[in-house]
Formats: sequence, C-alpha cells, structure tokens
Amino acid sequence: MTRNIKKWIAVLTIATVCLICCTKKLEVLDGNNPTQESYFKTAQELQNGVNAVYSALRSAQLVGREWFFTHDMRGGECASGGPQLESPRAELLNLASPSNANSVMSDVWSGCYRMINRANLVITKGPDVTDNTALRDRVVGEAKFLRAWAYFELVSQWGEVPLYKEPVNSPTDYKAKASIADIYASIIEDATAAAAALPEAYGAADNGRATKGAANTLLGKALMQKGDYAAAKTALLQVYGKYSLVPVYNWNFDGDVRSDGGVLVTSGHEFNAESIFEVAFVDRGDNNFNWAYNGEGATSPISTVRNQEYGITWGNVIPSNRLLDEFEAGDPRYGFTIYEEGDNILTAPGAVDNVGNPPQVPFTLNADAINMAASTRNGVTKKRFFRKYNIYEWVRSGFHPGGINQRLYRYADVLLLLAECEAEAGSPAQAAAYINEVRNRADVKMPPVTLGSKEAAIKAVIHERAVELSAEELANIDILRWRAKGYFPSIVTDPKPGQVEKFPIPAIELSTNPLIN
Repeated sequence: MTRNIKKWIAVLTIATVCLICCTKKLEVLDGNNPTQESYFKTAQELQNGVNAVYSALRSAQLVGREWFFTHDMRGGECASGGPQLESPRAELLNLASPSNANSVMSDVWSGCYRMINRANLVITKGPDVTDNTALRDRVVGEAKFLRAWAYFELVSQWGEVPLYKEPVNSPTDYKAKASIADIYASIIEDATAAAAALPEAYGAADNGRATKGAANTLLGKALMQKGDYAAAKTALLQVYGKYSLVPVYNWNFDGDVRSDGGVLVTSGHEFNAESIFEVAFVDRGDNNFNWAYNGEGATSPISTVRNQEYGITWGNVIPSNRLLDEFEAGDPRYGFTIYEEGDNILTAPGAVDNVGNPPQVPFTLNADAINMAASTRNGVTKKRFFRKYNIYEWVRSGFHPGGINQRLYRYADVLLLLAECEAEAGSPAQAAAYINEVRNRADVKMPPVTLGSKEAAIKAVIHERAVELSAEELANIDILRWRAKGYFPSIVTDPKPGQVEKFPIPAIELSTNPLIN
C-alpha cells in the first residue's frame, strides 16, 4: 500500500511538472505573429506600424480607387463617360444623395476608419518606446497627420461621425457620433502636433512620408473649412516660400511608366519642388491591381486604376461641359488637362503602342479610339477625356494599372488657398498677387488679373481653382465651403444644384454600431 501511494505521488509530481512546463510553453508569444502586447517595443516597430497606415491610405478603398470617385462625382467637374460607369459611381454623380448602401461611399468610410484605428495604435504605443526617441516622435507625428487627414475626409463629407482616439480592442467598443466642432478640434490638434514633430523634407528613401509642409497644409484646409480664415492664413504662410511651382505643368501628373512587359518607358517628376504630399504607386508592368482592396503584403500590387477609370478603354469619367467652358481662350492648361479628338498621343520618347512596339508616328486620336461619350465646349461637340494622371503619352494599352503617384497637396493649391484667405479678409490686391503667381508658371504665362473688390476676388479664386486644380479631388470640398458662404448663386451658379450637403452614414455602420441611429 505504502509502495502504491509512493508510486501515485511520483506520477502526480511528474504530471504536475509537465503541466507547469506545458503552461509556460503555451504562454510564450509567437514571434512570427506578434500581438499588440508583444510588438511596438522599438521605434522601428513603431515605424512599421505607421507604414501600415500609409498602406491603408494607398488601398483601393481610398486613394487607389474609390476615394477619387467620392470627390470627383460630386465636384461638378466630371460627367459620365457612358453606360459603362458602374451604378454606385453613377449614383454619386447623378443623385442628390446616394443610398446608405452605396459601396463606393462605404469603402471610403471603412478605409478612413482603418487608417484611424491603425494610427491610434501607433500614437497610443508611442510613449512606451524609448530606444530612439527622435524616430519615435517623428513616427507619432506621421500617425497624427494621417489620423487628421482621415477625419478631415469624414467630417467634411459626412459631418458628425464617431471620434475614436484610442485603438478599438473589442467588438463592443462603439462610439456615438461626435459634434462637428469636436472633430475639427481633434484635426487641428493633430495637425498642429504633426507640424511641430515632422521634418521639412526627407532623404529619397523616405519620400512619400508626411512632412511639416503637409501638416500645415492640412491644418490650413481644416481651418478654412470651419470658417477660420485668419488662422488658416497663418498656417498656410508656414508653407509659403518653402516650395515652388515647377516650370512644366504636367510634371505634377507624371511618374514612372512601364510597358506591358515591365520595361521602363519613362521616369517622371515625382516628389518635385511643387509636391507637398503624394501617395506613392508603382507600375510593375504586370498589369496587376490589388482587387482585394486592402493594399497589404510585401508582394501586393501597389498600382492605381485612376488612369483606367479616366482613360479611353474603360471610359468611365469625362470632363463636364461646365469645366470645359471654364478655361479661358488661349489657356495652355486646357491642353495640359484635356485630350480631345485630333490630339496626338504616344508623343514622348520611348513610347510604345498597343502591341508593345515603338510607334512609327504619334497616334492621332479619333472618335473610334475613344470609348467615351462626347462633350461640348463652347458649342463644339467631340470626345474628350482627362490627360492628368494618364499614361497615353507613353503607353497605349487596353488594361494597364498605373504607377503615377497621386498628389494630394501641391504648392499651387496652397497659393490659391492663400488667395482665398486674402479675398475673405478684404484684400483683393493681395489675392490677385497669389493668383498671378500661379498664372505665371513658366509654361502657362496667362495674363495677370487685377482685382478691386472682395466679390471679384472670390470669383477669380473660384475660376483659378477650377482650371488649375481640376480633377484633383478638391472641387467637392471647395463647393461645400463656398455653398456655406452663400456664394452660389450670388457670385457663380452652383456646380451641383440640389445636391445634399453630406453623405448618409453607411448602412454597414448603422447595422453594427448600436450608438448611431
């Protein structure tokens, strides 16, 4: 009996030891699949976290595809290229308000909140990182800029939305809608902190990261949208003189272009002296695009279909008649912005045709080559499409996702925002000075304007932003700002009469968040 008891004690002892060992083994964190608790211990890991925020920004939910539709379909500058324009995008274009189930609108909403949650994680973990405080502080500044950018998209287009400042760790961590004032206060706080933490510029290896100029530009835009023009001017003056207009207008819309076989056809002018903030894309020449929409993974395609949507094969979007008539006679920006029947493409050195061969002569556009509806300018009807961000100077291909970086902020935009601030302050002569800087670009050289009143200055700003910045996803926000000021139709006609000011909260949010009704 005693011997049996001793045997059982020995067995139990061994079992207990094994259980303790197994338990300790189970508590070891998987180094290949880190958690929030095991990761973000170093500044480099924190930078990896902010890289994931940029990845969400670049995804097809946002700048890679759907984001430009939420702006361009509601900005008065674009029209349908024909029945091929898919129904959720046509709904944004044609209806006063989309349904709350609109997939394009819902994707942008989800993409913005994905950015916000990832940025919140970086910002929250930042204080615990001590190995490289300089890198830590810069990375947290980038995260605050990106969070502010996402919230500006949300508040300017939806109004009251949930305001999350901490990571969401539970399916029940819902928030109700915050006031517009509180959301703008958060944006201004984040942009101000980012401007203090970020450098003026980076080395080439870090091109594409947010800078001090980007943060001050965002700050100025947010302050203008909430009506504080004096504070906006102060922020934008922090950018003034730090950048310059490039001598060739279309350097703002070109980049590396490859043939369908992956051969580099041309190197563009990205991250140039005029570029304040741009989202990087890469053309690998494999005609691939991230249809999963998440932009994730080291081998994921990092191209954009912007040139497809606005190009002659898909033909979804064309310039509106209103925009076409906005250009003054002799303004070279018309030809820099718009292709039309009779224009030549494949004109650049190294260009390749639709079977991959160097063209013997440039290809002259005809109606059959343009899979789009016609438009009318000054009574002349023909087929036209946007040249900005397109690749037809170098490559003519049926399907070719592009690698041209999307410029979100450029210096010409800042100059015209400053002109608007001066117009609002009753300084039309100073407004004219900023406008004339833009009109005096080396390859534009439009006659200078002379302005003698606030109304004349506002009208000049509206015109100049239309012809300088068309199809750059800015007009929609401009319209909302100017409509609130009562400038339609007192100064110009409303570009989108009857359009509802704000998007509805998406059905995907209403169905999951019990605090929103």
